[in-house]
Amino acid sequence: MGSCLSTMIDDDTICKKTPKPLFFHPFTKGHNVIMDELHGFAERSNSFHSGILFTNRPIRVKEVVALKILKAEMRWYGGVRVGFTSMNPSEIDPLRLPRFVCPNLTMLHGFWAAVVPDEFAQEGMVSQFWVDRNGKVFCSTDEGTKLHFLFDGVPVDCPLWAIVDLYGRTKAVQLLDPSRVTQSLKWLPSTIQSQIPALPKDATAPVNWSCLPQFDNMEECTICFRTGADAIIYPCMHASMCFLCAQRVFQTTATCPMCRGKMETVRQVPFSGNARVNENRDGS
Repeated sequence: MGSCLSTMIDDDTICKKTPKPLFFHPFTKGHNVIMDELHGFAERSNSFHSGILFTNRPIRVKEVVALKILKAEMRWYGGVRVGFTSMNPSEIDPLRLPRFVCPNLTMLHGFWAAVVPDEFAQEGMVSQFWVDRNGKVFCSTDEGTKLHFLFDGVPVDCPLWAIVDLYGRTKAVQLLDPSRVTQSLKWLPSTIQSQIPALPKDATAPVNWSCLPQFDNMEECTICFRTGADAIIYPCMHASMCFLCAQRVFQTTATCPMCRGKMETVRQVPFSGNARVNENRDGS
């Protein structure tokens, strides 16, 4: 889905104006997120999910969002997800936020995000991401020696707030001062050919937040939100989908939506009173 490259570009491609203070939105966040008083430090208190964060203000084209990875929990799979939204976080009900930005929020209009490769998100690293004038999103480290293309299709003719999801191994981050990190970024892509189709650009379409689960129903399928998450994916052991949705994913991509690992089999976990366990090995 992505590509790595390193290409020097002219200085005028980086935002030079001193941006306004940037911090995490103080109210709209996942229920496992705790922050400091300045809303620059964020940590996921438990589990591996419900760590969604937004910035307090829109991010300009080519403005760099820099995160220092402060803590990592190696017992989990996957890492931080980043992206953008055209939805003002102040208009989002935090009680309606799902557990994951991918695939939950990215299924809705006005949300774009992807996982940051592990090599860009190790503990102690500064991981940076931005959107260019063509709506393509990239990430890099503060050393600027290598870039990674994340996704495209982001409309740049409307306000865009940054999204950070403290998922999996990424437990705590520090949002750095943009006026300093912008100067440290020396490498940006001059030309990249998109390897995925452009995402829908209808960023102003209304979002039906009623389709997202409340916190008191944490066992709903993260695909259909209608039935319980009673399927376990092997070998990654993620359990975020109902058996029907898991079968459909297995038959189409055979890729776990949580960690992007290859699905070898899907098993149904019986609810109380149901002793039957189904297993799907060939997608039939």
